Amino acid sequence: MRLALDASQTSGSIALEDAGRVVYSACFDIDITHSEALMPQVDHALKFCGFRPADISTLLLTLGPGSFTGLRIGLATAKGIAYGLKIPLLTFDTLRLCSLARYHCRRRILAVLDAKMKEIYAALYDENLCEIEAPRVCSPEEIADWDLENCYVLGSGAPIIAPVFQNRKLETISVPSQPLNAAGLFTLAELFPQNESYDFDRLARLDPLYLRESTAQIRRRLQPR
Repeated sequence: MRLALDASQTSGSIALEDAGRVVYSACFDIDITHSEALMPQVDHALKFCGFRPADISTLLLTLGPGSFTGLRIGLATAKGIAYGLKIPLLTFDTLRLCSLARYHCRRRILAVLDAKMKEIYAALYDENLCEIEAPRVCSPEEIADWDLENCYVLGSGAPIIAPVFQNRKLETISVPSQPLNAAGLFTLAELFPQNESYDFDRLARLDPLYLRESTAQIRRRLQPR
């Protein structure tokens, strides 16, 4: 049985897969912190489906970009489970998971997430979810310079970039935003296979994909001395 986790946004998601079938999938709003919500959700999913923690053979996790707090808690939770059970941890970038909804739709896919501070996290993929523009943090104006004609636009950053695209007269196809679903990580694991062996050293070195300093760090750096 495999467990997938996403704590990268203001909502969270978990999913269980057994014998090639998704047997549990849940998304939940984070009105409390991820640290208070994530493990109880995992415990509930296991009990609901009749599994024990020892039944988990592989973990899948979104590594970022996204909420700094959510990413830290998600990775710490995943590392704790992986260390305790000596199982592999597979990681995926949040923007590729966001783009999965338009996989094989014969157009380029722009995934954009709100990064606050008037910036967005963005990446551009082809119809097979291969990178054209790698994940980065940037302004809407910078993204408008990419080759985006007639591409799909997905993610919480879409309303932020819309006025810039309209001013540039860029023809794109906006897709209604949906919460990220961790169950999509099972599909990504099939599309982009990884080494599924337990590797203590790799696990110890693994850090969230922040892409930039935190908001607090930026504000401190910009304060007059």
